[in-house]
Amino acid sequence: MIDELSRFHQSESAFDRTWRGLVKAGKSPGTPPFERSFEQKGPRREEVRKENKHWGEAALKAKKSLTEAEIKFEEAAKNLKDAEQSILQIVEQSQESHEAERQLEVMEETLETAAEIELQELLKEGDYQPLAICDRNADVGSVEDFAAMQKYAQCSDITKDKPILLLEGTKVHGRTGNNLLEFLHAIQEARDMNISLGVMRQSWAMNVLLKMWMAIDSDDWQAQFEQTFCVKIFKHEKELEGWNVVDRDTKELFWYKSEIPLEDYVASQEYSLRALLRNYNTGDGKDASGVPVQDMCSGINAIFGEDQRSSAMYSVIHSRSLEGEPGYRMLRILSKRSGCDRAAALEMEPDYIKSILEPLGMMEYPIVFITDGQNPVVLERLLSDPDLGPMIRTVPEEACWIGGDLTLAIMSNAFIGNPASIFTGFVAKSRLALGFGHNYLFRARDKDSGEWKTVCGDHCIFDKSIMNVMS
Repeated sequence: MIDELSRFHQSESAFDRTWRGLVKAGKSPGTPPFERSFEQKGPRREEVRKENKHWGEAALKAKKSLTEAEIKFEEAAKNLKDAEQSILQIVEQSQESHEAERQLEVMEETLETAAEIELQELLKEGDYQPLAICDRNADVGSVEDFAAMQKYAQCSDITKDKPILLLEGTKVHGRTGNNLLEFLHAIQEARDMNISLGVMRQSWAMNVLLKMWMAIDSDDWQAQFEQTFCVKIFKHEKELEGWNVVDRDTKELFWYKSEIPLEDYVASQEYSLRALLRNYNTGDGKDASGVPVQDMCSGINAIFGEDQRSSAMYSVIHSRSLEGEPGYRMLRILSKRSGCDRAAALEMEPDYIKSILEPLGMMEYPIVFITDGQNPVVLERLLSDPDLGPMIRTVPEEACWIGGDLTLAIMSNAFIGNPASIFTGFVAKSRLALGFGHNYLFRARDKDSGEWKTVCGDHCIFDKSIMNVMS
């Protein structure tokens, strides 16, 4: 743009010099150059005509260049003004963002302090008890647990104004592990969709849950159950009249995948698990069919005794063959997603188990073996190992049931399981909800050293990109 202006001024100066020369020669300034060209005689006349034409064209070209330069200059000035305005907006937004972050930090600190003060008051009054199962304390912080309760336990009113996801019927999809996952998915879907959750008194959900948790043992049992899970219990079909019911069978619930961020999903699921585990059955009360319930501590009691169960150190191996080849196929899929070994968690070879327990110093303590019983070779191989064999313990037949096995595994000091098993997944998620580490599911040999190592962290069991619907 500057070059164009310079060329214009050069052309303008040359034109002026020619004009002044003509004036000095005695020609009238008021006479146009093209007219004066006819006043010349002979060759000079033609020369002046050409000069006038040249400078006229130069003037027109310079004027055009000046006009274009002025337009570009105006555009540049406008762009500069817009840029300045954008910079001012960015600065203002940045300042607002920093202020919002500061206010958020202050708010979080205030809420945390308030939660801690409220928790201390509740502890004094005896209205809140830190989480413990079978006299074994959870490792989740009391403030953290209480803060989660404040977020997820504040149940909205369940009315006919809002759709209600209803758990009904007795038909189930899969075994107990699947059914527990389906119940957790139902809670999650209701939260995700901002709808209510309902459950029929005689339904698959009640049949599964009450055998292990929330046994019917008091007159206010229904109110406690509804408050714990933010649900409404219906006893009869006629009570559903006027409700906008959303139907989901157990297969649809099994395949539900939440779209919320992983961090939020983990927090939501962990709260639901703690709510369930906090209300474990102790042998008092009845299930949905009116049958007396079993004690969830029966497995721990059978091996360590009630007087030793609170302090017992032990690890658990969960061996699940998953019907042979289908189990290997499922583990191969998980191997591609997580990097874990394609067979180790199914075969549970002695060197695999020792690679986990030796660094933890757990080879000196009992190793409880729980299994579906489909592949007895795994237990026989471990018993025959000179290091592992003497430490292996199995649950006595009279105390062996799914609830007792779950509690044994969840409350262990170290847990070794098969990530392709939903039972293992429920145990691992429950342990994380209680603040326990030392979950060994995703392992593989290092290509360089040949040593076993964990290749996928604790979050992987909740991650749908790895576990798909089992997350």
